[in-house]
Amino acid sequence: MSADEYDEEETVLDLAELKELHDKAYNNGIITRERAADDLAFYWVSAWQDNALDSSTLQFRGEFNILRKAGRQISADLRSNPVQVDFEPKADSRDDGADLLDGLYRSDERTNTSIEAYNNASGESIVAGVGAWELVTEYVSNRAGDENQVIKRKPIYEANNNVFWDPNAKLLDKSDATYVSILTAYSREGYEAMYEELTGEKCHDMSNFANPEESYSFPWVGGKNSLYYVTTFYHRKKIDDEILTLEDPLGQEIMLRKSDLEEIMDDLIDEGYTVTDTRMIKRWQVTKYIASGAEIIDSYPIAGEHIPVVPVYGERAFVEGEEHYEGIVRLAKDPQRLRNFMMSYLADIVSRSPRPKPIFSPEQVQGFEFMYEENGADNSYPYYLMNTQRQDGTPLESPPYPALPEQQMPTSLPHLLEETRMAVSDVANAGAPAEIADIDLSGKAVMALQNRLDQQSIIYQENLKHAKRRDGEIYASMATEVYDSPRSVTITLPDGTRKKEQVMSSVIDKETGDVVALNDLTNMEFEVFADIGKPYSNQKEETFEKLESMIEKAMVSGDQGLAKALTMKQLMLIDGVDMKDIREHGRKQLIMMGFSEPETPEEEQMLAEAQQQGERPDPAMLLAQAEQGKADAQMAEAQRKTQADQQNFQINQGKLLVDQFRAQSDRMGVQIDAEVAGANINAKKGEVMQKRVDSVLKAQDMRARATPQQQAQPSLADQVVGM
Repeated sequence: MSADEYDEEETVLDLAELKELHDKAYNNGIITRERAADDLAFYWVSAWQDNALDSSTLQFRGEFNILRKAGRQISADLRSNPVQVDFEPKADSRDDGADLLDGLYRSDERTNTSIEAYNNASGESIVAGVGAWELVTEYVSNRAGDENQVIKRKPIYEANNNVFWDPNAKLLDKSDATYVSILTAYSREGYEAMYEELTGEKCHDMSNFANPEESYSFPWVGGKNSLYYVTTFYHRKKIDDEILTLEDPLGQEIMLRKSDLEEIMDDLIDEGYTVTDTRMIKRWQVTKYIASGAEIIDSYPIAGEHIPVVPVYGERAFVEGEEHYEGIVRLAKDPQRLRNFMMSYLADIVSRSPRPKPIFSPEQVQGFEFMYEENGADNSYPYYLMNTQRQDGTPLESPPYPALPEQQMPTSLPHLLEETRMAVSDVANAGAPAEIADIDLSGKAVMALQNRLDQQSIIYQENLKHAKRRDGEIYASMATEVYDSPRSVTITLPDGTRKKEQVMSSVIDKETGDVVALNDLTNMEFEVFADIGKPYSNQKEETFEKLESMIEKAMVSGDQGLAKALTMKQLMLIDGVDMKDIREHGRKQLIMMGFSEPETPEEEQMLAEAQQQGERPDPAMLLAQAEQGKADAQMAEAQRKTQADQQNFQINQGKLLVDQFRAQSDRMGVQIDAEVAGANINAKKGEVMQKRVDSVLKAQDMRARATPQQQAQPSLADQVVGM
């Protein structure tokens, strides 16, 4: 929103009031800020060019920095033990909103600007004692041209020099502050581009709002005359507002602030919304101003009810009502300076002191001077010559020849060098002790040493935890206003996987028939918790090893059901290429066994199909049923084997009877065939006899009819009988 679009009646501060508040913040704690600015320059720029060593006559000025190693160690501790933020709804029935906010927060934390903001702020808190970052909202558009507001983090560089807090704010996270002023440097071209973007006009009056804090010991760090400083000023105050409850034609109620409805109220009425209730409230409103020394360039209220600036402190205390802070540099500067001085002094001794040279009288080397003029490698003479007598012939004395002594090192210098190293280590712990590299140390010993190292950075870790918790509070307050309309977002799960979710998706409650909005962050309040933990990859590796040990114990105890469940859990933790199906199988098994709840419609359908005959039993019942089923299966297997043996015996007996019957049948068949053959023979004989009888009968009949002469002849029957 530009300055022209913003209602001037709601502008709380004018330029004069803005400058007055900034001056109050600037004048508070100015000495602490100057010292912290010195610490930054000492650590990052040079350990020599300050008031303490300006009068040194050393020709060689070297830096033998052991302080930087301590800073790296603490920074590594902070990054290897990240702070994890968790949101919990104050209303128990709104868990879906908390899960959505957790996923959105993790996604936004993984952006480059967020990572840089965290690292820059924690790094400055280690060195100077304070750092900070800022949360802002921006509009981004996708390929379809849809514009959505998102929350981003921006690093604030040199927060000690450029961020000025309300002097009345005492809390570590500055949640009790009513304003903060942030100076931002622009080149001439950058200033003109910023002015035109915000106002749509050309800039005619380029004026600094104020100059930032700077080191009093490093005046040579210059170039600021070519920069123009503009303030980003956040002011927080309570205002009266009205909450309207609106109902759509379907009976769904929404609650919105009247101040947010001024531009869209007519559209809502046209869509059928009606106002069913109103109530007055008091709420915090944060107004953002962008001002130069000549004018307020832009101003508008921002999303959320908190000043969106998060400070991070190193070591901090209040002394006589004034805030003091410092990092590891403050107390280590003097021993580091002394070490640099002594090491440089030692180098000066080596480079400037004369080498031992013999002393001769002129008469002794007269005529042989050329042999003594060459030095080093250019001197190739195997020996030198000298005179033994004067020109008048008198002999020269030949006592032992003296020599110029070399520069002696002060006897206390080696001891002081060791003392300075110990002094820096005592203040800043310049790294891991030597014994941590011993390969023979046990795992417990290594953990003990690591814990000892962590003690050096625990203050910085705890203060960063406070800052991240404050960041979560600001983020949650902004998110309830930014994610106020249906849209698709990408969330990140604890294991690092990403998935799409729909904000404010409407579904029908199967029990009541009412329309219910899921993943609705509006009108929600959250409790924010922050814990120091290990990266998810390290936690997963440790969990995998613990599961391995638990599986072995479950197998030894005979609890096969639990062993299977733990194995499925291991499958879900497996990484690698093309292992997604294995992980999904493990999850499905855990859902079926009752150890995990279904999260997708497909998983719910799978579980419903498996539960058609009753309610899903609890995990203990499932395990008992699994054990009972295993025992029943073993018994059924034994019974099956017994029945199979009996059946095999009966089958073998039947086969034997069949073989015997078949043999007997074969014998009976042969006998029957013989009897049939005999019967056939007898039948043929009968047929022959019948034919003969018929012939005899015919012959007798013919004889009875024949004459006496014919009767005297023998008949055929007689012939047959005679035969």
